Amino acid sequence: MPCRSCQSECVTTFDSEINIHLPGLNHLAEPAVLVFPRLMICMDCGFIEGKIDAAQLNELRDGPRDGREAA
Repeated sequence: MPCRSCQSECVTTFDSEINIHLPGLNHLAEPAVLVFPRLMICMDCGFIEGKIDAAQLNELRDGPRDGREAA
């Protein structure tokens, strides 16, 4: 599949690990959400595209589920 930004065919897929912090000062005490998307990266322009699974998406939407109460 070509790059959606520059239409280059030089696109490579990588495994990744991303630590996402929930936005806002009220979330500073909450743990970050760790996600493991596969990323497609254009080797010509640097455009990155990826998708996370449903469970990780729910954790971002609802907040982390590590047994701690939300602050």
